[in-house]
Amino acid sequence: MKDPGTGTRENPLVTTLDTQLPVVCFWFLDPDGTLCLAPGCTARIQDPEAQCLCDTLAARLDRLTARLQDLQERQDTENVWWHALSDVVRDHPDGQTILTATRNRTGR
Repeated sequence: MKDPGTGTRENPLVTTLDTQLPVVCFWFLDPDGTLCLAPGCTARIQDPEAQCLCDTLAARLDRLTARLQDLQERQDTENVWWHALSDVVRDHPDGQTILTATRNRTGR
């Protein structure tokens, strides 16, 4: 099956039984030629002329990419902090005692 893209009011999809339908709002022509809207979001269910609020794959990818970058930056900061703290504990005169107490408290 060929992906037909998303139909607009000006350029609706012509559907058949084999048409793969988009997962967002789209306009299509019924087999009898009637112009129809298949809403994918609440905004269009309430008002067919409203702006479509469907989530596009590109927008989702952008948000997830930004979230991943944020998490990687946080992890890098935490790694720097962890290594600095580990060095301080190791260099401390009671470092071995601190590490042993930490292992006992965490069950390791």
